[in-house]
Amino acid sequence: MGLYDKFLRRYDDFYRRYMSLTQDTWDTYTKFFPIVADHVMGYFSHPVLGPVLRRVFRFEGEGHHAEACIVPIGQNLEFNSSDKNMVVPIQRLREVIEEASYRIIMNRCICRDSFKCSHFPIDFACLMLGEACRTMVGNGIARYATVEESLAHLERAAEMGLVAIPAWTEMESIAKGIPEENKDKYFEICFCCPCCCNGMKNFKTWQEVPQLRKLFKNIGWRARASERCTGCGICVDICPMGAIVIGADGVAKTSDTCIGCGLCGFRCPEKAIVMEEIEPMKEHILEYLGDARPQIKG
Repeated sequence: MGLYDKFLRRYDDFYRRYMSLTQDTWDTYTKFFPIVADHVMGYFSHPVLGPVLRRVFRFEGEGHHAEACIVPIGQNLEFNSSDKNMVVPIQRLREVIEEASYRIIMNRCICRDSFKCSHFPIDFACLMLGEACRTMVGNGIARYATVEESLAHLERAAEMGLVAIPAWTEMESIAKGIPEENKDKYFEICFCCPCCCNGMKNFKTWQEVPQLRKLFKNIGWRARASERCTGCGICVDICPMGAIVIGADGVAKTSDTCIGCGLCGFRCPEKAIVMEEIEPMKEHILEYLGDARPQIKG
């Protein structure tokens, strides 16, 4: 282990012990989070600063420190498939919730609270799974949730049109005070809004960097405009990837950069967006985080 890595490990230990996110430090975090999200993580794709920042925030380096996938859960979407037995994406999330030995719901969303979201409730926050989540309950920033409560939380996220982003990031475990030996025993399902979510606001530039592009996976779905499309352009404005344009024929066209979040379909006033399966989904949602592969069963 090099000198720099040793320094980072010492810093991690210090952070966990004295600077982690608790009920007492929450307000301080919300003051600094917008600065970090907009003026620090926004530079992850910078050719000079990017590699340094990605290392500091554990997005790359020795081992694998962050992975996420995008799961469309909007209940109003028309999942277009000839396979009548197809499992829709939200079901994969239900399965992992039922499988987990311990579940919590964060008291508030750090992103929406930090940016004072006016579109979605601040007290509607991430769902987290795994035994390490007991630390967050102990710190006063989350509450234990039953399987039924967790599934209802997922359904409400779908009804509100939020994007589900299942993820494991080492920096999150450090910030939340999870001990080093337990850092793999948690898994988060974030319910993200495009107005406040750090990832949603930065996906477009992060996709320009190969090391970051492989960390945020499309699980095999892509948006397509159906014959009902009127070319209103709302989908163009809402797409976090800039993956949609209005073609010469007045119909929305989607490029290969679509991450399959489903925001366009939820916001479309004509319900003209169809989410198509472009490749079969994997059997388990954790398979999309193959290198990190958190433990959620205890």
